[in-house]
Amino acid sequence: MQKLTAALVALLVGASVAAVLPAAATDGPPDGESTAEIEAREPPNLPEQWRRTYGASGDDMFADVVRTDDGGYLLVGWTGGEDRDGWVLKTDAAGERQWAKTLGGSGTDRLWGLARTGDGYLLAGRTTTDSGPQGWLVEVGPDGAVRENRTVGEGAFYALERRDAGNGTTYLAAGWTRGESGRDGWAVGLDADRSTAWQKRYAAPEGYSNGYLRAVVPTDSGYYLAGKIAGDSDDAWALRVGPDGERAWQTTAGGASRDDVWAAAPAAADGNASAGFVLAGETESNSTGPRDGWLVKFGPEGAVEWERRPGGEGTQWLDSAMRTEDGYLFTGGSDAGPKGSVDGYALATDAAGESRWQKYYGTDGWDKPWPAVRAHDGGYLLAGQTSGDGATGKDGWLVKIGGSGDGGGNATPVETTDPAETTAEAMRGDTATATADPEGGVPGFGVGAALVALAGLLLAARR
Repeated sequence: MQKLTAALVALLVGASVAAVLPAAATDGPPDGESTAEIEAREPPNLPEQWRRTYGASGDDMFADVVRTDDGGYLLVGWTGGEDRDGWVLKTDAAGERQWAKTLGGSGTDRLWGLARTGDGYLLAGRTTTDSGPQGWLVEVGPDGAVRENRTVGEGAFYALERRDAGNGTTYLAAGWTRGESGRDGWAVGLDADRSTAWQKRYAAPEGYSNGYLRAVVPTDSGYYLAGKIAGDSDDAWALRVGPDGERAWQTTAGGASRDDVWAAAPAAADGNASAGFVLAGETESNSTGPRDGWLVKFGPEGAVEWERRPGGEGTQWLDSAMRTEDGYLFTGGSDAGPKGSVDGYALATDAAGESRWQKYYGTDGWDKPWPAVRAHDGGYLLAGQTSGDGATGKDGWLVKIGGSGDGGGNATPVETTDPAETTAEAMRGDTATATADPEGGVPGFGVGAALVALAGLLLAARR
């Protein structure tokens, strides 16, 4: 046991040393800027204002979040042990829980997506019946009261988005369904009243056996879809479809090793499809560490316009993507951070995917921010999962960065970060890593993250 612990200590020390080294970059600095100038750029003032945990003794996770009209937030995910239930939780502006509800039956139930309706919310995920996993749609009111609960067909929904174009509102849920020889990508279009308008399945390209859609990007002329395909290697999968789901094109990206996609964002803030879109995830192909964060920009006709691997030593992943005024904001996790076994982090890039700054956020445990939204008072709200801050098992986790620092209630206090430390944490590369089971999984909980978490537990036991 002593030898094993010593080996694991060495592993952690090596990761810590790697964390302070400059990250390798896929491409050189932008025209007109030197590497020194990029490394000297400081991140904006986005201090961690407060953080909170929610849940019980099982595996609790937030997978999506939206702002609410009363200044608070609504979150969805799952909670429980082996028999997981869909989880809906409402907070006020300071993260104080106002109410929570569980949904589902006796099997595994998960909620992955969330969208606002005119006077409530639409939730999407998967539920288990005697026929196996089913694509699941639930409509709730502002107080969480269930208005409709239905299944659409065999499979699961991993993404849900609302599209407002012209004078109409529609919704699109995407994931996977059973195909002729494996799993197909699946999209279900919904009218403004949330009734099913159409369904489409998209077989994986030739040479791949399974396809999974994990991200939806509404545009002025339809949707971009992104996910992964599995075959001899796992690669990125990108599609463009019309408002009725008819496919205009599909394409793939990736290398000889494993590549995965968790999120996507429009290249134009106004949803103009002619600008293309950017997907975010992780790659083991030509990576600096065991796994790097991965960004791929596709043009409107499916051509790859640029590709970035904002990683460094260690294992990293990117699992949320957001268009900002001057580029993009991505969130993910890394085992090369300064705080715990795996830290959450935020990465900002310019419009060409070049890294601008990166900051770590987290506890002394395993932290994974998944979705992120702009907070009501400025800054951002990160949501996901943590094993720190006194969590029993893994708890749902909220972190408020930037904006007002009024945490109120029982929010975990956060020490003020010295500006020099902030600068040292920034501009070190960036990236994320995630290993998922074929049916969706959780970004970031791969073998590397599991080993680091195990090391932390063994060291804690020796104390």
